[in-house]
Amino acid sequence: MRLWTVPAFFRLPWLRRFDGYAAWNTILLRSPPERNGDDLIVHELCHVWQMQHRPLAMPLSYLRSGYAANRFEEEARRAVELTRARED
Repeated sequence: MRLWTVPAFFRLPWLRRFDGYAAWNTILLRSPPERNGDDLIVHELCHVWQMQHRPLAMPLSYLRSGYAANRFEEEARRAVELTRARED
């Protein structure tokens, strides 16, 4: 798995609203990991896992259901909630 900081990638019009992007075994970030925090890394790692296990269904799901209601996005958001550090 690779983790790259590539701010120029997020200047593309359809990627401007994102801070991270998973592409199979690579995670691309807008800014360095230490500035993003763990939540974004967990979210994108979940997408890497999804693509390892559903290599066609996962990317194609965005064509069918979009972003907000996508089941893979919902799973990645749940992963963040389940792994988020608790402040007690």
